[in-house]
Amino acid sequence: MVVVRIIVKIVLLPVRICLTMIQLVVMFFTWLSATVFHILSGIICITAVLGYGFGQETGTEAVRMLVAGFILYILPVLSGWAVVWLETFKIRLME
Repeated sequence: MVVVRIIVKIVLLPVRICLTMIQLVVMFFTWLSATVFHILSGIICITAVLGYGFGQETGTEAVRMLVAGFILYILPVLSGWAVVWLETFKIRLME
């Protein structure tokens, strides 16, 4: 039984290496998108609030802009969950 586990770990080694590389790429793009999308979402939300406050936009337009800003803010969070899922999958392969 011990020999079989060692053989399975050796066979799954390339899979673990590929998953590690994919995880690193996803982590880099998560960081990059988080930086860009958080700046954009902040600009959109500030524009929506100030536009409504100064009477340049109606309430529905401001809400639509706030929803768009929230969606841009949440996208990097979702990709962060994908990184955690990949790490969990790698840990399950090690067992």
